[in-house]
Amino acid sequence: MANLLTPALLAAIDWDEYKRDGRELPPSTVDWIEQNGKPNIEFEFMVLQKAIERSERVRRSKARLRALQNQRAFKQKRAEMMKIKGMNWNEIRTEFRKKYQSLPKDRQKTFLVFLNREYLIPAAELGVITGLKDYQIKYILYKDGGSIDEEGN
Repeated sequence: MANLLTPALLAAIDWDEYKRDGRELPPSTVDWIEQNGKPNIEFEFMVLQKAIERSERVRRSKARLRALQNQRAFKQKRAEMMKIKGMNWNEIRTEFRKKYQSLPKDRQKTFLVFLNREYLIPAAELGVITGLKDYQIKYILYKDGGSIDEEGN
C-alpha cells in the first residue's frame, strides 16, 4: 500500500487539511506546492481510489488462479491416491473418515489440517470426511495459518 502514496497525494492530503482545518503545511508540502502548484485534491483521491481498486482486482485474480492451481493439484493427488491404493475416491474418503473419528478430539484438528496441506483436500471435501460444517473447517484452518488459498481450498 505504501507505493500508492505519491508525493502529489501527500501534498493533496496536507493541502486538504490546510483548507478544512487551517493546519499548518509541512515544509516538504510547501516545497512541493512551490515546484508543482496547488494539488488537485479530487484528482489525487480519484487516482488513489483507482489504484486501490486495481490492487484489489489483482489480489482477487491471483487468489482465483491459486484456487484453480490447487484444484488441479488436488485432482492429481486424488487420482494418484486412487491408483496407488486401488480404491475409488468414496472408499478413500471413508478410510479418512474412519481415521478422523478414531482420533482423540485434540488430534482431529491436526489431522484435518494435515489432509488440507498434504493431500490438498478442499474445505468442501473435508466437510464430507469430518462431518463438520464449512465455517467450522475454515475456522480450524484459519487458526492454523489459513487454508491453502483464499477461496477456501
